[in-house]
Amino acid sequence: MSQLTINHVRLAGMSACVPSTVEDNRTLPIYKDENDALKVIASTGIERHHKVDDQTTASDLTVKAVEALLEKMGWTAQEVDCFAYVCTSRDYIAPQTACILQDRLQLRSDCCVFDLPFGCSGWVYGMSIVASLMSHGTFKRAILVAAETNTRNRNPRDPSVRPLFGDAATATALEYAPDSARPMNFMFGVDGSGFDAVWAPYGGIRNPVTTEALEEKEVSPGTYRRGVDMIVNGMDVFGFAIKQPPRSLKELIETFNIDVESVDLLLLHQANKFIDEKIRKAVKIPAEKTPYCLEEYGNVTSASIPLTMVTRCGEQLSAAGERHCLACGFGVGLAWASMEFYAGGMTMVDVLDY
Repeated sequence: MSQLTINHVRLAGMSACVPSTVEDNRTLPIYKDENDALKVIASTGIERHHKVDDQTTASDLTVKAVEALLEKMGWTAQEVDCFAYVCTSRDYIAPQTACILQDRLQLRSDCCVFDLPFGCSGWVYGMSIVASLMSHGTFKRAILVAAETNTRNRNPRDPSVRPLFGDAATATALEYAPDSARPMNFMFGVDGSGFDAVWAPYGGIRNPVTTEALEEKEVSPGTYRRGVDMIVNGMDVFGFAIKQPPRSLKELIETFNIDVESVDLLLLHQANKFIDEKIRKAVKIPAEKTPYCLEEYGNVTSASIPLTMVTRCGEQLSAAGERHCLACGFGVGLAWASMEFYAGGMTMVDVLDY
């Protein structure tokens, strides 16, 4: 059992940026009629999602989210000691997108920057890594970005992915707080044998891009893909998601002696309403304490937990006092991570359009 406790770091602020273009699942051309679309909406809870154009990347959304957060918090870019970029749809294989963003955001040249190419568990993993670095007290302020442009690497003629995934960038400001008595607690897990449950077969070093990998093929009636497109094997993901995330949260609760009744917010990766409800019920958290934003934004992978916090919990998290929170991210890898933390008095920026 892999566990971690981090002290003296607090969540100071959050922002999010989404594309202004919205696709409504009821009118997608991949369906024969609206009834087919309504069945998908009923089974997933996802009604629409925001979509970038062909020239926009996750880093473009990130610049707007980070600049707005820094301005509202009164931080300058030169005061940021650490900058982490959680994203799988990075600008290039190399260099790291965080290096490019150092220049675009005008961070210091001695700022610690790095990419974390995690998927759905990425925000929790990112929090553990950045907060660990900050807990020593040398880094005073940090920005953790969780961003994804899913629609850029999923085939628009693949009905197993198009209605589910959206695009977003989020920024979380972290601050060294030596007087803070509230720790962050984490549990981690991974099952790499299921790596191909969510994957793109071509485009890396193992299977480089070939002419054939760029050819679109009908892999089943009405479903088209290229070798470089992301594939989601729904049944494999479903079997994993209803088993490991609730187990991880239960281990977190047991290991750190968490009083479930004291929890104010359960923040789940926004994958599928049916799956998330099974997780919520397994850990006995009331529905009113489990916010959702997937009906509006779809599955935005690593950005889903912070996007939920910005769009659904801003008033609670900006208010004085502490909110006792649990979070769980799960998916690509297959990896999962759960977290306990306290938050309150945060600077929350209303969601921005790009």
